[in-house]
Amino acid sequence: MDHFIPEDSENSDTLHHKRARQQVTEPLHTSDDDASTKQEIQVVLEKFDPRKAPGEDALNSEVFLHTFRSFPTFLRRFTTSV
Repeated sequence: MDHFIPEDSENSDTLHHKRARQQVTEPLHTSDDDASTKQEIQVVLEKFDPRKAPGEDALNSEVFLHTFRSFPTFLRRFTTSV
């Protein structure tokens, strides 16, 4: 299993891996970075399959949709905070 899922340790990073780690932490800034609208976020959330198991964070689509409906600007801040 170690072959397919190697241990991820910063101590053994090569220069390439250090650069990759740095790049994934930096926000992307592209010319077409428009803020998402409430309607766009709602459309995406409503497409999520509520029967799917939650991820490691234990949040399923129902939680996100309910949060969005209760606090629409809260989730919108995540899409515009780059």
